Amino acid sequence: MRPRSPAVIAAATLLAVCLLAAAPASARVSKPVIDCNTNSRLTHTYTEAQLRTALNTMPADIKEYTNCYDVIQRALLAEIGGIKADGGGTGGGGSSFLPTPLLIVLGVLVVGAGVLAVIARRRAPS
Repeated sequence: MRPRSPAVIAAATLLAVCLLAAAPASARVSKPVIDCNTNSRLTHTYTEAQLRTALNTMPADIKEYTNCYDVIQRALLAEIGGIKADGGGTGGGGSSFLPTPLLIVLGVLVVGAGVLAVIARRRAPS
C-alpha cells in the first residue's frame, strides 16, 4: 500500500469538518421553535429552560421572518410570571390606522381652517 500524502489527509479532514458543520439545521433547532414554526403558535407545554434555550438558539431566519420569537417569549413570560399566554385582557380599545402625531396635526389643521373661515366671513362685505 502506498502511504497517503499530507495534502490528501488534510483535504479529507476538511471535508469531514464541513460535512459535520452542514448538518441539517432542524437537528439543531429546539422543539419549541419547530413547534412554533410549524403551527405559528405553541401547541405543547414547554419548561422554562426549554423556552429560554429556544430563544437563545433560534436561527436568524426564523427570528426575522416568523413571529416565533414573540410567541416563545410570551410563553416564557407566562411560565415565569404567571400571566396568561393568550394575551389576557377583555378586549375593547381599538386603534386608528393613522399614527397619533398625524391625527394631532390633522386636528390642528381642521380647527385652524375653521377659525380662518369664521374670520373670513366676518370680514366679508354684506
